[in-house]
Amino acid sequence: MTMFAREERIAPEWPEPASRYLQDERLPAPTLPLDEVFGPEWARWIRIAAEAKSASPDYVVAALLAVAGSLIGNTRWVSPWAGWAEPPILWLMAIGLPSSGKSPGLDAVLSPLRKAERTLRKSAEAEVGEWREAAEIARNC
Repeated sequence: MTMFAREERIAPEWPEPASRYLQDERLPAPTLPLDEVFGPEWARWIRIAAEAKSASPDYVVAALLAVAGSLIGNTRWVSPWAGWAEPPILWLMAIGLPSSGKSPGLDAVLSPLRKAERTLRKSAEAEVGEWREAAEIARNC
């Protein structure tokens, strides 16, 4: 036998996996009370948008709240007491299994927003063009 004897590789004995790790024992998420939180008209719109996108209303609400906060922007801040003010920024995240409708649910709100932005962008570009012309004239005077 040589100094470098060949070692036999023995496969480790794996224990049987605990069945509790193989089962999904999580409770389902609570139902979002749309009518109580958003009122009947918004609740109806949220349900229709979610159904049209085959998504949970929760994903549509997440996008709706995030977009509302971003559209308010820096114009309004909440101030619970003197010395403390917060902007209307909402950090939201859609969490779910793959193909659970996260992207379509968010898209239900983002698609109309993108359409409105395209329309507003045209008028904003025209205003910027006018401003640039005025700035050029002012520079040359």
